[in-house]
Amino acid sequence: NIIPASVVAHYTKTPAFALLAPILPIISDMGGSGGSQAIAVSIRELSLGRIKALDFVWVLGKELGVGLVNGVILGALLGIGAYVITNDPTLALIVACSMMATAVVAVTIGGIMPLFLRMLRVDPAVASSPILTMVTDTCGFYFVLALAVAFYR
Repeated sequence: NIIPASVVAHYTKTPAFALLAPILPIISDMGGSGGSQAIAVSIRELSLGRIKALDFVWVLGKELGVGLVNGVILGALLGIGAYVITNDPTLALIVACSMMATAVVAVTIGGIMPLFLRMLRVDPAVASSPILTMVTDTCGFYFVLALAVAFYR
């Protein structure tokens, strides 16, 4: 939690921070949900022998596609919601793009993390979720706040 919190702390002077702060847990949660689903699928497939740890590239490609589809849909919905609430198209674009990027990262990391851990002979069921949470939260917070700095200069 220290790493994602340090990202937020770094950007507290960001323009529109007060408007974006309530969005941060939404992006974090939505990314985490998609990533957790990808972890579950990868662990199930590993357990059933349908994939092996060396199927890394195939799983990466599949999860990138899923992440893009999820990201576009979730980003559009969250962006529309942000626009309806704030009537600020720039803020809505920041939120939509951040959600898209977070979904891609979360689903991709969630899909490949169990394979990577299996290659290291670490139980993916034990270690995947905490790693995913840290990466998803950190990236999601960074995407929102860094885009706000870029757009609101």
